[in-house]
Amino acid sequence: MRPLRLELAGFGSFVEPAQIEFSDAELFAITGPTGSGKTTILDAMTFALYGETPRMGRKGLKALLSPGANKAAVQLTFRLGAEVWRVTRVIAGKTEARLERQMGADWQLSSASEKIKALNEAVEKLLGLDYEAFTRAIMLPQGQFDAFLKGDGKDRRELLFSLYGLEELATLRERAMTRLAGLREELAAAEATLQHLEGVSEEALAQAREELERLKREEKETSAELSRLERELRKLEGLADLWREKQELERRAAALTAEAERMAEVEGWLERARAAEQALPEVEKLATARKRLAAAENDLIEKKNTYDKVKTEWEKMHERFDEEEYERLKSAVAALPLIEAKARTLKALGEAPAGTETEDYDEEAYRRLEKQLRAAEERRKALDEVKRLHKREAELKTRIDELQEGLKAATKRQEELKTAGVQLKEKLDETKKRLEEARRSANVASFRYLLKPGEPCPLCGQIVHELPRKAENPLVGLEAVAERLNAQLEEMRGAWREAEGEIKGMRERLNDMRKQLAEVEQDRKRSESRAGERGAADEEQISARLAAMRRGLAAEIAGKTDGQEPAEYARRLRDRLARIERVKQQLSKLAAELERSAADLQAAKARREALAESLVPLEESVNALLARLGFENAAEVQKSQRSAEEITGLEERLKRWRDEKAYLKQRREELERELAGKREVSGQELAAKKELRAELATKRQTLSERLGALQEKADRLERDLAAKRAAAKKAAGMVAQVGLWEQLAEDLKGHKFPDYLLNRLQLDMLARASELLFTLSQQRYRFHLVGGVYHVEDLWTGVTRPAKTLSGGETFLASLSLALSLSEHLSRGRLGALFLDEGFGTLDAEALELAAEVLEALPTQGRMVGVVTHVTELAQRMPLRLVVEKTPQGSRVHWEE
Repeated sequence: MRPLRLELAGFGSFVEPAQIEFSDAELFAITGPTGSGKTTILDAMTFALYGETPRMGRKGLKALLSPGANKAAVQLTFRLGAEVWRVTRVIAGKTEARLERQMGADWQLSSASEKIKALNEAVEKLLGLDYEAFTRAIMLPQGQFDAFLKGDGKDRRELLFSLYGLEELATLRERAMTRLAGLREELAAAEATLQHLEGVSEEALAQAREELERLKREEKETSAELSRLERELRKLEGLADLWREKQELERRAAALTAEAERMAEVEGWLERARAAEQALPEVEKLATARKRLAAAENDLIEKKNTYDKVKTEWEKMHERFDEEEYERLKSAVAALPLIEAKARTLKALGEAPAGTETEDYDEEAYRRLEKQLRAAEERRKALDEVKRLHKREAELKTRIDELQEGLKAATKRQEELKTAGVQLKEKLDETKKRLEEARRSANVASFRYLLKPGEPCPLCGQIVHELPRKAENPLVGLEAVAERLNAQLEEMRGAWREAEGEIKGMRERLNDMRKQLAEVEQDRKRSESRAGERGAADEEQISARLAAMRRGLAAEIAGKTDGQEPAEYARRLRDRLARIERVKQQLSKLAAELERSAADLQAAKARREALAESLVPLEESVNALLARLGFENAAEVQKSQRSAEEITGLEERLKRWRDEKAYLKQRREELERELAGKREVSGQELAAKKELRAELATKRQTLSERLGALQEKADRLERDLAAKRAAAKKAAGMVAQVGLWEQLAEDLKGHKFPDYLLNRLQLDMLARASELLFTLSQQRYRFHLVGGVYHVEDLWTGVTRPAKTLSGGETFLASLSLALSLSEHLSRGRLGALFLDEGFGTLDAEALELAAEVLEALPTQGRMVGVVTHVTELAQRMPLRLVVEKTPQGSRVHWEE
């Protein structure tokens, strides 16, 4: 995992949004004053990945919000192999999170984003590290730097198993046992198959095939006999059918003869119906003419009644219409738009106030007075603005004076801190010199046990006459004093930087207020200029004239509307005109309707007379036709009439009777010729033949079923015999495989092989850590692994002791050596980054120099190594620095080379 970009807002000391690009960073320092937010950057990374931080854990995440913020957001983009992922977490009421993978130019949302727990599990699976392993191998936070060195052996073993990917080897035996169990099941299944098919043999299969051939021959003979009998039976059944048909034809011929008289009657009906069909059109024509004449007479009566009714209505409506009132109302309505326009003008200007003085309304004069009134109001507002700006100007000057006093006090405090810091630095340098002398004395004294009186010194070769006096070593006390002075100096430096930030913020606020003061002075001058340009017009006098004009306009409108409201006056006037116009329209409509009724009445009279004249010759023609066809009157024609369907039915009935009679005669003659000289077949003979056919069919069916069952038995024996051979072959092969996997499972028993690999890898990692520790401890310490516990060999005293007994500074150097070695060892795998956040401030100048040299010489190989420190000397040695600044607006960050 290698970070590419970190974005955070409202998180910890980062109040405002910040973005950090790590794409080109390898070895760099994260530096800045105490409390600036250096560790917050590492907290943001662990929170984005795991939803917790070393300082807060998983609970109390709202404490990560910036002061005054109600929402915090962190987004980490990182590379994992060839893939790029990003994880986002938001704290706002409740924690929200999402995981995305880059797909070209787009981001694809992971399904694990639906739930926080699923997302956390997905991140752990991607990285191959849980939170504990991540903070021990990649992100070494404050207060936990030596956890790997002094940690429990079991915990360290599990961590290394995860980092080296040995959990796969640890589960290899389980996989081998699973495979062995599967092979044993397959072997048991093959043996069960052999036991189940024990009775299957070649002899049983040959016997089944022999019986199958015998049944096939018997079934073939039965089928041939059944076919011969069916041919004979078909001939007898055909002859019997012919004799039955001859008897049926004789019966049907007798029935047709009985219907001859009835068919003659039907033929008479048909002739009478055809005559009625010929006369019917003329009879219907005469009836239609008579109906038309009757309808014309009724229409004449109706038209006369309509004409009389319309004439009465027109006379009544003519009496209601007043022509003079109509013309007067038209003129009054034509004048309404002018009155309404003046009413709208009055409404737009505002209602006329109470008062006696009036003035004729003049639009141009009214607009001119309105303009003068607005100018007077603007001058009054400008004067009010000048007063407000004078007050604001005084407030800003007071605040500027206060800030200037505060700036002087803060500058004085900073100078005092600087003086005290210089004195403390001199005292620390003096203590370090004394500490170096004490160390040299301790180094010489460490060889005292090698000196023996009368023997040469192993260092200088001279004879030892007397052992030097064993002096008390003040080394431990001086180290404690140096650490305390160094911590005080760092704290004082941090306070100085805080004072520097405070002074910078006060200067920025002072410049901002001076700009505000200049802007207020300019605004005041502009307002004074506007107030001086306006004339001293009398607002009350102008308002009185405007009100008088509105009252004059209201009086003019009232005079034209008889004191009514203009809208009500117009409505009533238009309603009266509308009513009289409706009377006029109805009168015109009735006049037109009366003219149409008179024309309709005249036409109805003419139509009645024409129909009466045309009816006489038609009656004479119809009577002559009825006499010729044999009908006495039209009623007989109606009685003899048949529908087209009835006539068609009678004709078809008669035709069927004649056709069937002819067919029966012809078919009887054909049957007599065909049956000449042939005997009649009895029912008993046919029944006997059919019974014999059924017996043969039953026998063939039985043979067919036996054949099917026997064929299935033979097929099953063939399949079982093949399965038996395959099971025997498989069982023989499975025995060898089971033996092989049993041996492999036994070899992996007790996790011996994974433990062996882990021990080899850990020794390699510890060898490189020993080299680093040897350099950092000035060639004093080396690592050893004793019973799974980390020990150090003190080359000055020759004593090997647990690493837990090291002092604070020595523990830091040992932990740094382990962290760098582990990171180098795993850099070819999943660990693409390492962050160190502790301890450099506790080192003396020489140890700090050695640590810087080790870090500079560290082969990054594309891996990222970040060192969190406020030690300026170490930060300057790094090729790249991520500088974190503390400002009143929150932390800010930028890169420096």
